[in-house]
Amino acid sequence: MYTITLNEVRQEKNPNTKTTYVTVENKVEVISEKQYDNYINSIPFFRRFGGSESVVKAYTCAGYKVYKLTSKSPDRLTKVIREFKFS
Repeated sequence: MYTITLNEVRQEKNPNTKTTYVTVENKVEVISEKQYDNYINSIPFFRRFGGSESVVKAYTCAGYKVYKLTSKSPDRLTKVIREFKFS
């Protein structure tokens, strides 16, 4: 059995530039495997909804899993970076 730690960083678009974001909130919490599966299984829905979802996979102690999920809102004003740590 392993624990999953979620580091979630919320960012908003910097009004002075085109491509940079400013960090608004940083949250760290321990999540269950069911919650992890919910995050991963929602990716196709948000892609169809118009958002941008980019996924980075790597080998972890739990197997070949998604360890970084970057989500952008459909209007591209908000970005959420979720990093999963398996231990």
